[in-house]
Amino acid sequence: MKKLICCSLVALVLMAFSSSAFAADYPEVRGTWGGIVKLITKDGDVRENKAVFVINKQDGAVFSGYKIWFADKKDNALTESFCGIIDADGVKLYFAEGEDGYTQGTITGKQTMSLYYLESGRKAKAIYYQLERVRFTRGFIDIDKDGNKTIIRSEIVNVYPLNAERIMREADLNKDGKLSKKEWETWKSGK
Repeated sequence: MKKLICCSLVALVLMAFSSSAFAADYPEVRGTWGGIVKLITKDGDVRENKAVFVINKQDGAVFSGYKIWFADKKDNALTESFCGIIDADGVKLYFAEGEDGYTQGTITGKQTMSLYYLESGRKAKAIYYQLERVRFTRGFIDIDKDGNKTIIRSEIVNVYPLNAERIMREADLNKDGKLSKKEWETWKSGK
């Protein structure tokens, strides 16, 4: 009986370690990702713009968030929620968008990803997103006040903010909950 309990306990511990190691294999994708959007319609119209993806929740291979962009002929920024999955290979991404459509992508580096959206039908279009994680770096240098080679402080920190909502609130000058292109340009010129 003791032998059975010991074997069961060892098996349980091994399963716990292997499942936590498996979960750790997925890359961290939370953060704000911004970049260039290139779109082509079924009529051959090509447009280029900017977009931001905010991934604010991740649990292993699954994640969720929202994207923000200015659509042509629209004065206000548009947002759409999404949820997604990281493939078992840790590189491919699959998004289900909140309103319609699906996006597939690839993590191309530690701080970069490329996404591809295809839509068929009357509004057929293909969209390519080339995104980079938005980050701020804060650094300190080594300080040796008394010359005895004892370092007082040395630190470099990368911060990956989920700051798109804060920026939208700041840029919304008339506080109507809608960010217009004029408000956005005014906010950018003031930064």
